[in-house]
Amino acid sequence: MKSLITLCILFSLFSCNSAKNPSAGNKKQKESSNSVLSDTVFRFGVSFISIGSGTDKQAKQKFNQFIQEFNATNKINLKVEIIHWGREGEVDYCFGLNELDVKSQADFISQVKGILGNSSLVKCYENETCKHPRKG
Repeated sequence: MKSLITLCILFSLFSCNSAKNPSAGNKKQKESSNSVLSDTVFRFGVSFISIGSGTDKQAKQKFNQFIQEFNATNKINLKVEIIHWGREGEVDYCFGLNELDVKSQADFISQVKGILGNSSLVKCYENETCKHPRKG
């Protein structure tokens, strides 16, 4: 009887070890794909931040309206990575701007900066990774 119990325990220990190895391989694969996503450099990014009282909702509304109008006027659809990262509506918009030529990219960026003005709750950056990369 003791040998049967010992055999069952050994069997369960070996079966647990073999189950852990495949998940470790998947974990490494996920980490490598996350590092690729977080290392992507975007041509232009806009972060709507908060300092305890929410984001600048008017600036965000103007920005979203401008993007829609820009797409309609230029008959394109700018690809954007939108990442919600905070509890008070914080969000990042990351643009590759591959749909535009260099001059149009500069025009787009200057127009966005003009629309957003000098709001202390909006940060613009160029040629950087997303500030808060998507997880998983």
